[in-house]
Amino acid sequence: MQKLYCYVDEAGQDAGSEFFVVVAIVSSSDQETLRQQLTNAEKIAQTNHLKWHKISYPRRIQYLSIILEKKIAKGSVFTAHYRKPIPYFFPMLELLEKSIKLVAQQPYRASVYVDGIDRYKAKQLTNALRATGISLRIVKSKRDESEPLIRLADMWAGCIRSALLKHPDAQALVRKAQQTGYLQNITIS
Repeated sequence: MQKLYCYVDEAGQDAGSEFFVVVAIVSSSDQETLRQQLTNAEKIAQTNHLKWHKISYPRRIQYLSIILEKKIAKGSVFTAHYRKPIPYFFPMLELLEKSIKLVAQQPYRASVYVDGIDRYKAKQLTNALRATGISLRIVKSKRDESEPLIRLADMWAGCIRSALLKHPDAQALVRKAQQTGYLQNITIS
């Protein structure tokens, strides 16, 4: 049975944001190897296990440039963005359903880890994903402070949001990631 691991974060929940961006890392490969590669990239870029908005802009770009250069998690990063207002729950559900179905090989079982989700929302997301036919083991909260894969999702969400806001460095990085097949955009709306 294929074991899928999904790590999810978003950007743009704040009231002033024009866009809501969701990123999911969906992988069946060795999670410890991925974590080690990401931790090494964080050391080189000196991001200190911090989120996008807590790191200087040059270090953000350096970190994601290293990730692209080394092809860490290439093809496992799925993204969708939506113009606000939009409820938090539906974009996350849509992205997870579509990305898991793209990666899954029957039989499979998915474990989903969402940055800072509370138990009630985790239970709702569990039920909604199962209703779409996703074979699900668990939906659980995972904090970015302790999970490099959540931090990777956070960094891409922040970068994509910056690109949508027309920041040239972020636009170039996202364009390169899409052209090389690193990022898979599944935005429908």
